[in-house]
Amino acid sequence: MKKSFLLLITLVFSFTLIFSQLFQPPIKNSYITASFGEYRNTGPLSHFHLGVDFSTFNRRGEPVYASASGSLYKVWLNDPLYGNAIFIYHEKSDLITGYAHLQTFSDKILQYTKLVQNEFGNQRIEIVFPKGKIPINVNEIIAYSGDTGEAIAPHLHFEVLQETNEGTIFFDALDFLEYTETRPKQLELLQIRSNNKYFDVVENGQTIVEYSGLYPRIEIRVREKLGDNSTILPKKISLYINNILTYKLDFSKIKEEEFYQGDIIYGYASTSSVYWVKMYSDILLSPIVVNDFSAFSSIPTNGRLNGKVILEDAWGKEKSFDLIFVRP
Repeated sequence: MKKSFLLLITLVFSFTLIFSQLFQPPIKNSYITASFGEYRNTGPLSHFHLGVDFSTFNRRGEPVYASASGSLYKVWLNDPLYGNAIFIYHEKSDLITGYAHLQTFSDKILQYTKLVQNEFGNQRIEIVFPKGKIPINVNEIIAYSGDTGEAIAPHLHFEVLQETNEGTIFFDALDFLEYTETRPKQLELLQIRSNNKYFDVVENGQTIVEYSGLYPRIEIRVREKLGDNSTILPKKISLYINNILTYKLDFSKIKEEEFYQGDIIYGYASTSSVYWVKMYSDILLSPIVVNDFSAFSSIPTNGRLNGKVILEDAWGKEKSFDLIFVRP
């Protein structure tokens, strides 16, 4: 009986800890327009998208809310990518939330930024505050949305990160957000690029793809459509060859040092809304969780291989596509 009671207490504590790490959406009555890990070719170098974007319906000045209680940690002014941004440290979870492309700040925060701008002008400025000194409450208005930095239209960029001894790690904010996606979802594999050729995917059948070498080195064009107004990247992408899981991407976390290494995962013609994903790599990155083609160095074949691509999204939806790999 005592062991059962202790087990119950442990489960309750674990549930409470997990629940306490969830964040509220920073924009009210909105929806996401971009997901974590997407390719970005804006700015001086291509890079990963390290957060999720919320629509402000193309408006500046929408209230931005603190997603959880914590304390003001950093403010960026005139950053080339993020524009004006706020970072809040959350003591209970040891996580940081970031809010970028802001037009302006709340009066509470503006009193600090004005002092610094009066002295240093409009150059890029980072203001760091002692953790825990300036409390921020959940759902407190901290800023107003804009299109500063590299934003091509007004929206809010929201991210979740953690500073560790090994460096800063960015996480998929959807893993922490209390966000429900109500729009229809459609995972799509549109095309396959292999052996310098393009192959259109058969929706409910087997797509024949030519390859050369010991095993197929393919690039695939994928996306997930959310309703009629958003296109995002699938969260997980898996490649099976002869029922062997050979390659898998999981866009759950990316290290800060990997920020400008998007070309390792994305292929030619990728944009912020077109994702050509490489299903092979000679370099390891955090999103590459399986990369093992070793079986094909010893398995004799007639050049014909069975393949499958499985796409998964952040809400548990999954779709698979059957392939047949053949030599030309």
